[in-house]
Amino acid sequence: MTRNGKIARLPDSIREQLNQRLQDGHVGKSLIDWLSHMPEVQSVLQTHFAGRPINAVNLTEWRQGGFREWQQQQLALQLVENLDEEQLTGAMTTRLACYFAVSAQAMVGREEDSRARWLRLRELGAQISRIRRSDLSSQRVSLDRERLALKKLHTDQREKAFLKSSERPDIPQPSTLNHQLSHDSPR
Repeated sequence: MTRNGKIARLPDSIREQLNQRLQDGHVGKSLIDWLSHMPEVQSVLQTHFAGRPINAVNLTEWRQGGFREWQQQQLALQLVENLDEEQLTGAMTTRLACYFAVSAQAMVGREEDSRARWLRLRELGAQISRIRRSDLSSQRVSLDRERLALKKLHTDQREKAFLKSSERPDIPQPSTLNHQLSHDSPR
């Protein structure tokens, strides 16, 4: 959603600071005073709002809109930082499935006609099947990655064992073999 109020028109850096202050529990009057003394804020107000100051209503509207969106973005960023790609996909799938279940229950519950209810359930079943196939595909990719990692580990271990065995003193080294062959060969 595009916002166009007084606070929404402020530079990103000021909105970020404001959101952080709201998060930290600063109260309206102190925030309005803080904003009022900034030259960048005055410039925006002069250019777009005929110099009318930011007031408590503007701050309340921001708190209920832009600030809430910012909080959701912060939570999403924390979630992404704390989860790897596979966990994130799983968490998103779980949330989607929960949302889908609640919506499906409401949709089916509104159907009066049993035939219409059956058709709605079939539709929903097809959607659930798609979600489940996607989830299984993701699990298959994960298993393939694990299998490849194990295969590489096994190959690396075999290579190290081979190299280690080739260093044994009772096995002739290639340079020694070449030297022996050149002396043993008929001239």
